[in-house]
Amino acid sequence: MTSAVPKLFWSCFKIGLVAFGGGNTAIRLLEAEAVPQWLTRQDFGELVGINFAFPGVSIVKLAGMVGLKAAGGWGLLAAVVGLVTPGLVLTISAYGVLLRYRDHPLVQRGLLAMQYAAVALLISSAINIFQTTSGVKIQWITIAFTAALFAAVQFLKVSPVLVMVAAVVTGVWLV
Repeated sequence: MTSAVPKLFWSCFKIGLVAFGGGNTAIRLLEAEAVPQWLTRQDFGELVGINFAFPGVSIVKLAGMVGLKAAGGWGLLAAVVGLVTPGLVLTISAYGVLLRYRDHPLVQRGLLAMQYAAVALLISSAINIFQTTSGVKIQWITIAFTAALFAAVQFLKVSPVLVMVAAVVTGVWLV
């Protein structure tokens, strides 16, 4: 178990270096590191579901849960510290530069490109989670349920908290 601690730190540190666009975009990166080394795909999918049911920064909670599962309390600490350190250092370092040059066209295009990459990673994570939760065969009820939840948040502007509660309650009987 203790041999997993340095591996957890390094895996999460690498993710922290490239997790542009925020924590949710890094879910796919964490999955690639954690499955099958420390978790099964099913375990990871369950952790993602639990993760979104509670407040806090998603990728930090998820990395902590992966670390806890892989190596206990020390694994949790290694995963969280490894994940947040690069982003914190890079953000503090880049803050002054971005403020000074934010109107420069190259900086603006670079930031826009990062946003595109973030969208691509979010879509990849969503598809992967969808496939994991519905198994190999995607069922009509899964598609309809997911579409209804999406519509509630996106178009009806229902609170994400209410959507999560409704999903849990409905999912117990429906899915």
